[in-house]
Amino acid sequence: SKLDNTLVLSFVGQTRVLSLNGEEVEETDIAGFASDQQTFYCGNVVHEQIIQITPISARLVSAQNKTLLAEWKPPTEKNISVVACNTSQVILSTGSALYYLEIHPNELILKGNTTLDVEVACLDISPLGDGTATSELVAVGLWTDISARILRLPDLSEATKELLGGEIIPRSVLMACFEGHDYLLCALGDGSMFYFSLHKDSGTLTDKKKVTLGTQPTVLRTFRSLSTTNVFACSDRPTVIYSSNHKLVFSNVNMKEVNHMCSLNAEAYPDSLALATDTSVTIGTIDEIQKLHIRTVQLQESPRRITYQEQSK
Repeated sequence: SKLDNTLVLSFVGQTRVLSLNGEEVEETDIAGFASDQQTFYCGNVVHEQIIQITPISARLVSAQNKTLLAEWKPPTEKNISVVACNTSQVILSTGSALYYLEIHPNELILKGNTTLDVEVACLDISPLGDGTATSELVAVGLWTDISARILRLPDLSEATKELLGGEIIPRSVLMACFEGHDYLLCALGDGSMFYFSLHKDSGTLTDKKKVTLGTQPTVLRTFRSLSTTNVFACSDRPTVIYSSNHKLVFSNVNMKEVNHMCSLNAEAYPDSLALATDTSVTIGTIDEIQKLHIRTVQLQESPRRITYQEQSK
């Protein structure tokens, strides 16, 4: 189905499932889920399956009868700590060890693994470009050396490493394509964000820029709005990031604080977002993103004239 009918909420030590039936929202169970675990990632994946990834394992569940089809556990005793997933690929870490899995009918197959020199803080495996379902790259944010790295799949070899400087750990990385240009966004624990041009073929990063979005750790999530890609930055100052004339624009959202967000396209709530705060879940839509963007430029003197340059808008 093109429409969503289920919303999964993750808490420390448990997972709850909400079923959406028209405007009715009621709690339900999915037999193949581990409901006594926190869920790091849950989503629809290929071959009519659902995946749930908890600290203990990655669980593949039938979308039809909701039963458990396959379960993958890390080969060591360590718990899974960080996860990223798309519709056919999974990347997860247990500290500094990384595992790359591919999703097949009724099974999760390990295709690559490596151990990095430092612990993984955040991961992303978003496919780049329209109509692409798989990713050739993985973005990794790391703790001790405060770096962002791009690794190649399936062997997880390093394509590039970018030291971010300072002492604040990256908390969320995201590869995104805006207006045909690929970017790597890397949000830190203090609410600031670096962004780079990402060159898909070589895996290299250029044009490093920094922007301050809020003051708290930020979670970056992609959503579609009017068939364009946008990014929602969840923090104490929620922000929508989009591209206009091949420049990234940052637009504030009229909510106090958002911890997490996911797209929701349900029958009663088409093209919506589900937003989690400390105390509630809100379902809403983003209006036509502001085309007006205000930037203050200090002229150090009184302006005499003002004119508009058509070609650069």
